[in-house]
Amino acid sequence: MKFWLAFTSSVLLCAVLLPYCPTKGESALYGDVVRLRVIAESDSKEDQELKLTVRDAVLSCAEELFADCANADEAEKTARAAAEILRKTAQDAVGRAGKSCPVRVEIGREVYPRRDYGDFEFPAGEYRSVRIILGEGEGRNWWCVLFPGLCVRAARADDGGALAVGLTPEEYRIITKSSGRVRVRFRILELLSDLLGIGTGNG
Repeated sequence: MKFWLAFTSSVLLCAVLLPYCPTKGESALYGDVVRLRVIAESDSKEDQELKLTVRDAVLSCAEELFADCANADEAEKTARAAAEILRKTAQDAVGRAGKSCPVRVEIGREVYPRRDYGDFEFPAGEYRSVRIILGEGEGRNWWCVLFPGLCVRAARADDGGALAVGLTPEEYRIITKSSGRVRVRFRILELLSDLLGIGTGNG
């Protein structure tokens, strides 16, 4: 009896949530974006400040490195080729700050929670990811969008701008919050990721 009650409840829950699951167009967004994480050594004030110092240095370097990338494939390829440049940029920033923690760079797929960047809102999901890890990487992390256009600055004008940086008009519509239903869908995904204990961050 308990089994059938649990089974029936699960079916009903799936039926309710299914309309809110990402469609093919929405899911494609995950593959067309490259995210960036800078993970602090710890949550101490000094390590959190160092994280932001490294962030500024990496973004300044990345702006030039990824300027000519036309899509996420090119951006990921560029990131892999420039991984040592990114690591050295971060390591040099650590040195200038008078610290000595090691830095490593990891590139792959990673689950991110929903993040709101003012005019843009990126849903929770598994994205291409570049991680800059300071020391043991046990502190809060800062995250943003490495591609397209460092938080999509090039896509602000219109759908043509979105296409120019590798997003489809549908993907651009999703991240600019123009669809309330899309936000509800990804809010559900966010709640599920919270239940599973996926990720923490502050940027």
